[in-house]
Amino acid sequence: MRLSGSRMPALAKRMVAVVAAGAMAVSMAACGHAEGSKGTAKSNVDTGSLVVDDSFDLITMDPARSFETSTVSILRAAYQSALKYVDNDMSKPQPEVCTYKISDDNKVVTLTLNGDHYFADGNKVTVDDIVYSYQRVQGIQGNPSFYLDGVTVAKVDDKSLTLTSKDPNPAIPYILPSVNLGIVEKSVVEKHGGTLDTKDGAEQYLNQHSAGSGPYQFDTVSMDSKVTLKRNDKFKGDKPRYDKIIVNNVDASTQLTNLKAGTTDIAMSLNSDEAAKLTKDEANVSSGPSGSTTFLWFNADSQYGKIASNVDFVNAIRHALNYDKYVKVYGAGSEQAYGVVPNSFLGALKGSDDNKYDMKEAKKLLAKSGYNGEEIEFLYSSDDDDATQIAQLFQADMKALGVTVKLTGQPTTTRLDTFRSGKFQAGLSTWGADYPDPSDYFVFTPDENIAKRAGWYTTEGAKSSNGWNGSESADKITDLVKAAQTASGEQDRDKAWQNLQTALNEGSPFIPLVVQGANIASSPSITDAKYDLLNNIDYTTLL
Repeated sequence: MRLSGSRMPALAKRMVAVVAAGAMAVSMAACGHAEGSKGTAKSNVDTGSLVVDDSFDLITMDPARSFETSTVSILRAAYQSALKYVDNDMSKPQPEVCTYKISDDNKVVTLTLNGDHYFADGNKVTVDDIVYSYQRVQGIQGNPSFYLDGVTVAKVDDKSLTLTSKDPNPAIPYILPSVNLGIVEKSVVEKHGGTLDTKDGAEQYLNQHSAGSGPYQFDTVSMDSKVTLKRNDKFKGDKPRYDKIIVNNVDASTQLTNLKAGTTDIAMSLNSDEAAKLTKDEANVSSGPSGSTTFLWFNADSQYGKIASNVDFVNAIRHALNYDKYVKVYGAGSEQAYGVVPNSFLGALKGSDDNKYDMKEAKKLLAKSGYNGEEIEFLYSSDDDDATQIAQLFQADMKALGVTVKLTGQPTTTRLDTFRSGKFQAGLSTWGADYPDPSDYFVFTPDENIAKRAGWYTTEGAKSSNGWNGSESADKITDLVKAAQTASGEQDRDKAWQNLQTALNEGSPFIPLVVQGANIASSPSITDAKYDLLNNIDYTTLL
């Protein structure tokens, strides 16, 4: 899960979501356009290298521990996964190291090696390596371990393994392409302190040395300034275009200067104003929707939410919002969110009569709610320009409705802590998808992660949660939640999730606002630089 400010800061109008995964930043002086490129490479730039400028904050390069978006594209270049997504198509995972089958009951995924794959030291990737990689993720119990919660990983034979889920889990194939489930070489990791429990000590080694079978391997790693990748000569797949990738930590203003000068290939962190300074001769800009949904939340527990816990009050707000204005804040590629599930995912709503501007209906519902002029305190990230604009727009929309709003801005880290306390009245947040499947959005259903922060419990859930109140609106959708959990097949799952989201729009404490855009600026020599729906970029397939 990625709340804004944790794994995924708000994309805001970023021409390259810094928070978006794939933060492979590169130096402004060391390398440049690939050999044969049409760009304006400078004489001090090495041919055959890709330069990417980004702003990043690297914490760990261990795939079993990493949960920062700035590492995703780097790790993707160095580690293969059992499955992958091809050409940014996330509708169905494709084989990388393995093929897969899922049982009719959606409980067992069988992975089978699809040929020979090699680590950088020349050793073959084996089933034992895959089993070890998954069990290590589980045993370390770091942030990515939830991917395999309730899953038993077991070797079948030298060609295959199984992942057996306690409950039906049709999302497993969609999770397996994650870089956090990248395959590590068991013997190498064990040699450097790797174990299958919390005593694992391989992180220090993996922070400087990759142990994967991807087309690249780590050359040098400086967590605060630069990562350099070099070709894995043992890689047997399609050779990537570049001999070397250098990832440097560069501020946005410098990125713009470098892109204009032709000394960098990709600028990852330009805002809308900076991107507007680029001509078509200087850069290609690609825009599209991401997997990040910005939403309003209201505390459903009357003790803390007060009038904001009233369903009619929240629904009045749904109809009082000028949605188009909120979309414009986040810039190119952004779209109105009709539900919590991003518009490009399975189960997404194509529209919503509930989340639609209608001031007449809004005032009718407000009167029904019993609102009596009380002030609503609204929480937002004060260090996020886009969040600040959204908060101000919300305050203005509420004034037009006749609702008084007090804006409370806090630095993102503090705001997240306040939200997690479950004791604030209302606010703004962003959720970035971990994997491209609607099951990642169960967190918005009663008794689950995000819902708990908003005090939204079923009667039964409240009984087991110290001091919280149950909600009638939560109880009403339990059958729809179960239907979405147990649905099998794309058609049935799509319908079940649409039904669930319609119910969420009718009675939940969440109002989806915007599916944020993910934008990227690259030199004219690169024609296909773009983010996928998880805000990652695959540097190994660039043309």
